[in-house]
Parts: sequence; structure tokens; C-alpha cells
Amino acid sequence: MRIISTKQMQQKIGEISSKIRETAYIVTSHGIGKMVIIPYFDGCDEWIEDYMEDYEMMMNKDKLQKELKESLDSGIGKIRI
Repeated sequence: MRIISTKQMQQKIGEISSKIRETAYIVTSHGIGKMVIIPYFDGCDEWIEDYMEDYEMMMNKDKLQKELKESLDSGIGKIRI
């Protein structure tokens, strides 16, 4: 795994694409991680979908925790199954 800046990514995209099977890249902007470049293979789509769901949950963690707390605090619902 290598850490590179967005500027390095733009300047060296050809080199990165030729080495992607050997090395994954974390791309930063002003020292903050912005994206990951990883090699693709047939069948990894499901893993990427799972990652994107995890990413979305982490980005909305505070909102989701607040909603869960409100739901728990409201008590047991009236609907019976």
C-alpha cells in the first residue's frame, strides 16, 4: 500500500495503472485520505457494494445513532406480529 497525493496521482496515472496489480494506493489531499485505488477483478463487485454500504453508514453514523436512540427511547411499539 502506498500513500500519494492527488497531484502525484494526476501526474503518474499511467505508472499507477501499470503497477496496480502489485500495489494499492491511498490518495490524499492536504494530508487527508480521500480515496483508495485498488485492482479490479471479476467478482469483486459484491465486495465493493459492501464497502460502499459500510462507507455510507460511517459517514452517517451520528445521524443513525441518534435515530436508533430515539427509537429505543420511545419504548415498545403497539404492532404485534
